[in-house]
Amino acid sequence: MENSVIDSNTKLTAAYYNEGKPPHMFRIHTDVTLFGLKDQLDQINRQLNHRNTQRMDGVEYRRPSTDSARSVWFGRMKLMNNDEVRTMFLIFGQYSTREPIELDALLVIFVEQIKKSLIRLRNYKEIMALLDSPDKEISLADS
Repeated sequence: MENSVIDSNTKLTAAYYNEGKPPHMFRIHTDVTLFGLKDQLDQINRQLNHRNTQRMDGVEYRRPSTDSARSVWFGRMKLMNNDEVRTMFLIFGQYSTREPIELDALLVIFVEQIKKSLIRLRNYKEIMALLDSPDKEISLADS
């Protein structure tokens, strides 16, 4: 039987990519920066979906709160800077549950990736020049 040691400076985290199910579980360090968190989420997405050209755009924390009846509900807190990441850990620590930190990771396709996937349209003159040159093999694909 193998003993595994869990670093006390890490927290179990469930990341939902574009609100998809099921979440992807991983551990994050409590001193992580927003850049580091986004980078870690981006790397996990590339490992899980290696053909996916979407990249990390934003992260939201599913923040637990209680009302006067002591019912727990979840609000969303968009993580915009390192202070908000630290606040996320403070809020999570106040609830000291056995549940993981829950994050919504927003993935987007950047314009550069869309441009790379498009077939460049040719105008009439370009097509005629290709057709008029008998010595060349005709290809309408980008060169």
